[in-house]
Amino acid sequence: MNEKEHNIMKEIQELYRPSQHPIRVMQFGEGNFLRAFVDYAIDVANEENGLDASVAIVIPIAGERPQFAVQNNLYTVCLRGQQEGKPYKENRAVTCISRVLSAYADYDGYMQLAELDTLRFIVSNTTEAGIVFDPACALADRPPKAFPAKLTQFLYARFQHFDGAADKGVHMLPVELIENNGQELRRCVMEYVKLWNLGSDFAAWLDTACSFADTLVDRIVVGYPRMDAASYEQELGYRDALLDQAEPFSLWVIGNEEIAKELPLASSKFHAIFTSDVAKYKERKVRILNGAHTSMVLGAYLAGLDYVGDCMKDPVIRKQLDQSVYNEIVPTVHLPEEESRAFAAAVFERFENPFVHHALLSISLNSISKWRARVLPSFKDSLANTGKLPKWLTYSLAALLAFYHTTDKGENCLIGHRGSETYGIHDDADKLERLAAWSSLSAADYVHNALAAEDFWGENLTKIMGLEAKVLEHFERISAVGAKAHIEELGKVS
Repeated sequence: MNEKEHNIMKEIQELYRPSQHPIRVMQFGEGNFLRAFVDYAIDVANEENGLDASVAIVIPIAGERPQFAVQNNLYTVCLRGQQEGKPYKENRAVTCISRVLSAYADYDGYMQLAELDTLRFIVSNTTEAGIVFDPACALADRPPKAFPAKLTQFLYARFQHFDGAADKGVHMLPVELIENNGQELRRCVMEYVKLWNLGSDFAAWLDTACSFADTLVDRIVVGYPRMDAASYEQELGYRDALLDQAEPFSLWVIGNEEIAKELPLASSKFHAIFTSDVAKYKERKVRILNGAHTSMVLGAYLAGLDYVGDCMKDPVIRKQLDQSVYNEIVPTVHLPEEESRAFAAAVFERFENPFVHHALLSISLNSISKWRARVLPSFKDSLANTGKLPKWLTYSLAALLAFYHTTDKGENCLIGHRGSETYGIHDDADKLERLAAWSSLSAADYVHNALAAEDFWGENLTKIMGLEAKVLEHFERISAVGAKAHIEELGKVS
């Protein structure tokens, strides 16, 4: 697009206007993920399911985002990827944002939201560090620094305004990526109730009129497509400084079945599940999606590949992935196998997405704790179910040890070697220190020491019958013929 074309191009606010719905959702956070996930879902649900909800966004940290006001709170979500083996593209102008205000710059305006008769849901994404209890926060702060303190202050104002009316409670839907996010948020709020002496009536209202749901969210959101923004705007026919790119796949698991009718988010374009058991869906995601990543990437990198998309196109690596996921991981998930296989197929489509360039080295960070959390449970369940060491998951442990095998140290990392190339190995400093020391020993001693380190794996893996010998065999074979050749060898063994 030349400068003249750019100057005459319309702005998004000239072509669209915000939809008119009552504010039913307040959202702490204005980032890319929330806009391409939560707000997108609400926008579609308004259209397809008659949700009749708009969103008030609260910027929970100091600073403002003037572009929202410039664009009348409008922006576009661009989905790029594939579904059911076919390329998928969708551009959606999201119109459900009615207000965007700062908890700091417009504290009074933000607190007035507590008096809204229609408000029913509060969504948050304040990063993993956001749900914390900070005793330095006070009820009189304008606003308190910690998010749970802000929330407690807000809910108390609502409780007071409506005299504790049972039908004026709100449902909290935190999407922060921490374990039991809803219950952890509730715990922090209740700490403030005690610290600030807000009384038993308020505590009872929180327990009976409100709820704190554990949630699980899944969608890769790229954010503003800096490299492709001009071509996207050309395609759209308007300018949008808040463009937000994401993959088509979506999943929002909400641990509160009682609100499903009031919040009909499931649509033709968005996958939402209301359940009393979020844990089994988390297990599926961790074991299949995260476990596939973690069990594949280190060996694939040593085999000469650099991106997840490359792995999906490589027949040797793809065979490893297919067999490890469908034969060794899926049977261990505590959901119907048909559901888990369908989820795995969707995961593979996501890995193949040509619009997402996911570097293997970026996934390699802290691989020891990742293997422990994401792969070891499947490994142990597979062993228990079959009585045999799962071939590919056992190999993945050897590939991890091969990836970490070096005595060379860099700045806050170890330096590994892939042929004539070097790469950084990033993990906890004490783990790297010991691995570097063990790397100077024989292969057998290196493998033994690493597998015996209980703080790595939560147990001594040398006590699993036959594992040490098999991992050593894989490790030595990787050293002898290279990762790619060894993976190819294993693919031929039943």
